[in-house]
Amino acid sequence: MPRITIESFEEAEDEAARSGESFDRIAFAERAVSLVRPPRTTVAICEGARRVRIETGRQWGAKRADARWAVLSVPRDASRRAIAKAVLSLYGGGETKAFALDVLMAEGP
Repeated sequence: MPRITIESFEEAEDEAARSGESFDRIAFAERAVSLVRPPRTTVAICEGARRVRIETGRQWGAKRADARWAVLSVPRDASRRAIAKAVLSLYGGGETKAFALDVLMAEGP
């Protein structure tokens, strides 16, 4: 029987992870995911949790063996930076590039 593994990313509990700024956090997360377009990954975004959290795993039964799923949990007081860093973690490739964070954190159209 295949072994199921779940990877997770949680933003460290610090001042940068929380914000009193008023903005639509779910819409911001949707925009960030659409810009990053994680390869072969279906992403669900939900409101909740105490901190920004990403859970990922293999998408069993998909046509491609490398298909994945991800759930992005966004709390009501999450900062733009915490959301952007979580979304960038979906793309992989190791270290987060500063310019990528700048692009994701910029105001949308």
